[in-house]
Amino acid sequence: MQLPRGNPRLPDRINNRDQKPLQDFLILAAGVMLGIFLLSVLLLKSAQWLAPHLPYEWERDWFGADWSAAADAAPATESDSRAKEAALTALMARLLSSQPDALPVTLHWLNQDDPNAFAVVGGHIFVTRGLLQQVSSENALAMVLAHEYAHVQLRHPITLAAEQLSLTTLNLLLGDTTASALTQQGGWLALLSYSRDMERAADRQALAILRSYYGHTAGAGEFFQRMQEEHDDSAWQAMFRTHPLTQERLDVINRQPASSGAQLTPLAPVFNAPQG
Repeated sequence: MQLPRGNPRLPDRINNRDQKPLQDFLILAAGVMLGIFLLSVLLLKSAQWLAPHLPYEWERDWFGADWSAAADAAPATESDSRAKEAALTALMARLLSSQPDALPVTLHWLNQDDPNAFAVVGGHIFVTRGLLQQVSSENALAMVLAHEYAHVQLRHPITLAAEQLSLTTLNLLLGDTTASALTQQGGWLALLSYSRDMERAADRQALAILRSYYGHTAGAGEFFQRMQEEHDDSAWQAMFRTHPLTQERLDVINRQPASSGAQLTPLAPVFNAPQG
C-alpha cells in the first residue's frame, strides 16, 4: 500500500515492546502470595486479640458437653474413675483456694497408658493413668494440674480454637488451591510458635500457684525429668514441637528459689490404687 506523499513512515515497533511474560507472572504471583500472607496474619492477630476477651461463662456454655466419652479407649470401672476424678478435683480446689477469682474447671481421668495431661475449650482438664504412674508426690501432680489450669486461666484453648477457625475460614475462601495449601503450612508453623509461648507462660503461672499453696516448688520438675529420661530432646526438633524442649522447662523450674528442706506431700491413696 502506497502511503500518501508527505506522511511520515511509522516505526515498525511503535505498537510493540519488549515483553517478559515470566517476569510479569512472577511479580503477579508474588503479589498474590503477599496478599494471602498479610490476610493470614490479620486473621490470626484478630483471633488472638478477640478470643481472650470472650466471657469465660460463654466459653463454658458453648463447650459444656460431656467430654468423658474420650476415655472409651480402655474403660475402667466407673467407681474407680469417679474416685480418681474426685481426688483430682479436690487437689485442684486446694491449689486454687488462695487464687483470686479462680475460674471453674472440670477434671477428667483417662484410663490410658500415654503419660499426658491437657486442657481443652470449656475449662475441661484431662489427666491420664500413664501420667499418674510417672509421679511419686502430690507436688509433681500439682505442677501438672496447675500448668493445665494456667492454660485455661490465660484463655489459651479458646485462643487456639479461634486461630484454627480463622485459618479454616481463609482456606475455604481460597478453595482447594496451592495458595490454600501454603496458607495451611504457614499457619501451622505460626500456631506452633504461639503454642510454645503459651506453654512457657503456663509454666510460669503454675510455679506461682505452687509457691502460693505449698510455699515452695520442690518436686515440680519430676514429671518433666521422667519424660527427659525416656525421650531425648534435640535442639532442631524445637522448631516442630508444640512444647518447649524438656531441658528448657527443667532449667526454668531449677532456677526457682531454693526449696532445701521442703517436705513433699505424698500422693492420695486413690492414685496408688490399681488402675485399669
